[in-house]
Amino acid sequence: MSLARTAGRQDGGWRAVAEEMLAGTRDALVRFPVPALALALLALHVNLAIADLHPFGDAEDDVGVGLAAAALAGLAATLAAEARRSGAAWRHGAAAALALVALALTVFERPAATLQWALVAALAGAVPLAPYLGRGRSIQFWFFALHLGFAAALAVLALGLFAGGLSAVFASLTYLFGLPVPDRLYAHLWAVSGLFAAPLFGLGQVPRDLAAEPPRLTGLAERGMRALGDFVAAPLLLVYAAVLHAYALKIGLTLELPKGQIGWLTLAYGFCLFGSLIVIHPFLDAARAPTRLVLRIWPALLPVPLVLLFVALYLRVDAYGWTPPRYLLGLFGLVTLAVLVGQALPRLRGDIRLMVALPVAALAMASFGPQGAVATALRSQSERFLAIVEADAAPDEAAEQEALAALRFLGRYDAILRVAPPGFSGSTEEIGLYRAVATAWGLDPDRPRTLADGGFSLGYPATAALATEGYDRIVPAVALFAQAEEGLALTLDTGARLRIALEDGALVVRTGAGAPVRFAIAAATVEALHAAGGDTPQRLALAADTRRLLILPTALYGQIRPQARLTAIHGALALRAADWPPEDGAAAQ
Repeated sequence: MSLARTAGRQDGGWRAVAEEMLAGTRDALVRFPVPALALALLALHVNLAIADLHPFGDAEDDVGVGLAAAALAGLAATLAAEARRSGAAWRHGAAAALALVALALTVFERPAATLQWALVAALAGAVPLAPYLGRGRSIQFWFFALHLGFAAALAVLALGLFAGGLSAVFASLTYLFGLPVPDRLYAHLWAVSGLFAAPLFGLGQVPRDLAAEPPRLTGLAERGMRALGDFVAAPLLLVYAAVLHAYALKIGLTLELPKGQIGWLTLAYGFCLFGSLIVIHPFLDAARAPTRLVLRIWPALLPVPLVLLFVALYLRVDAYGWTPPRYLLGLFGLVTLAVLVGQALPRLRGDIRLMVALPVAALAMASFGPQGAVATALRSQSERFLAIVEADAAPDEAAEQEALAALRFLGRYDAILRVAPPGFSGSTEEIGLYRAVATAWGLDPDRPRTLADGGFSLGYPATAALATEGYDRIVPAVALFAQAEEGLALTLDTGARLRIALEDGALVVRTGAGAPVRFAIAAATVEALHAAGGDTPQRLALAADTRRLLILPTALYGQIRPQARLTAIHGALALRAADWPPEDGAAAQ
């Protein structure tokens, strides 16, 4: 009797667990049907690809990203409607409409000039923000975002436990009993779990109470957050700000133009600053001196870095035109400026939703359409290209490099025909559209690429067969870098031990005895390699007295300005064992 009652309790326990799991899944499906449908279609889409079924052909990746974007859009719309207590029809209808828009913008990437990652990032940022636009308080937004993060963590944990556990079971069957488990089964398992089951479990954990506020933290939690602000965030932000201001002072004293990377350094600083302000928001009342100092002066820390950002961006765009990264960098500067202006308004001062809403709105605006990053960059690069090729004077080497760079950019977005000459009807079947349009404008499409700072990179065919007569040892894959201090350690089958380094325009070989042997790489040789380009395999033969080395490069990196030199060599190295007797290398370290 006692055993029966115990078994009954155990059955009730398992039944309770199963009912709880089913209830959570049912709750997610009923509450978020549009995101759940998008996730189910995404899982089906990926599983078809795993099974080598590709109904969408070349658009397969776009459809996958589009379904993920649709799930995020549907979730954001549903939460926004819930916060406003809308009816089920309006709630799910709005979610479906927004999901279809996100899917269309992603799938029809070229016509819509969509920057897919920016659209997905904007939708992801909109999910925690959507219930609190025009309503609620910052602390409620912070607490809800924390719950969403916890739900996402639970989804990842569920994925690891379920898919990882079943994978371990399958692997055990193979290892212990010799039962073959197809690799595709593992792939299907992880696809279904990671794209549908685990996210659906996470959706079931999204809180319904959108007005909840966090309880006041005490004890260890409070001390931990205070330490994070006082000993980590505040000192790092102050030091970072000091470095940027010192650089601005250097510019003022030397009249040196800001370097291009200063914009990205300012971007990183802004993210760190806004991120820290958002994280510590609920603990402002308990903030101590270091954190209070940052909270008081942070608006004054931004104007100088913003000036540096805009000056550096202007110089870069004036010289090379707009690209999506430059567009987004400028947009971040404007967003930061808007946040600063918002601090002058009592209603917006200290509202962390502003620090999230403005970047999300900016990313959404930049992610598609004629005003977006891609469309703006295509217009800019088209104008830049045409200004060079339609000029009265023939372009010099630098101008031709700029024109070809603009043409390659247009090619990445299938927009080369924007700059085709009037009446263009060249055949592109054999030479390609890039080469055809470049040739039609009198440009050399095979001209080696040179970066703005004078750097270049050349890649050679890996399947080329080159003569190595006169050499009896081959090292098939070497990588030498000018920055490397120790170089490449090499032991020959004869016992000789060598250390080879790329230093100051030469290959330098060191052995255990005697002076280093220097194989000079003349500037004229580097210039000839650069001029030849990467289409034809090259042999780089070097000599030092009676000793010989031969490099068969697969890739070369270097500078053509201000002085021609190599900075990195990848490829095979041929040498003569007689040039390096064992006694020379016996003491090499």
